[in-house]
Amino acid sequence: MIVKTTNFVTGEQHEANIPGLENSDVDNMSQEYTTNEKIRSYIESLPVSAEVKVILFKLQDFTVDLGGKVIKFGKKVIEIAIMLTSKYKMAAFGLILGALLTFLIGTIPIIGGALSGFLGTWIMLLGFVKGFWEDLKKDNPDLSNSIIEAGSIFSPLKA
Repeated sequence: MIVKTTNFVTGEQHEANIPGLENSDVDNMSQEYTTNEKIRSYIESLPVSAEVKVILFKLQDFTVDLGGKVIKFGKKVIEIAIMLTSKYKMAAFGLILGALLTFLIGTIPIIGGALSGFLGTWIMLLGFVKGFWEDLKKDNPDLSNSIIEAGSIFSPLKA
């Protein structure tokens, strides 16, 4: 099946052939679980900068043409992210808190850049793990299976 994408920044089009892709896979990927308006209102309510919101709005509009059927790929990615962050609130909070601490460390004059580059990943990982542990104690969820299950609709796109 022929897959076509368009770079939404440059307008350049790319085309590839994915031989194992079936129409049933495309139908599964084309299912929508929420409206564009709900996603837009969710993005607008996020406590992030306007630049991040613009990027998310552009991501929401990213589409892929799979054998003549247009799939709202960016919208699917945002739907999955919303589902995972709503299901695992403490893990998401821990990751965001770790990213914020990394940013704050990066603002320290002279040594901040080196420290945030070295410690940033570890701080975010620690925040995520601590939050995930709290989610486990509360609900006993299985995060890895949820992520794999949510992303499995895109597995037919593997080359």
